[in-house]
Amino acid sequence: MLKSKITDLVIGLIMVYFAYDRISAGQTKMGILFVVLAFLNLVAFYVKLRTEKQQQE
Repeated sequence: MLKSKITDLVIGLIMVYFAYDRISAGQTKMGILFVVLAFLNLVAFYVKLRTEKQQQE
């Protein structure tokens, strides 16, 4: 499960970089798409983290 969480976090951060790059290049729609995908990926990371904490208790 740890590998999956780390993968979600890394992919989310890479997508944030891509979103910034696309928005600064003037491709706003593509940048917004990457922002939404990064947000969903980081939400998945958060949910996995919360689930693991609840299972440990």
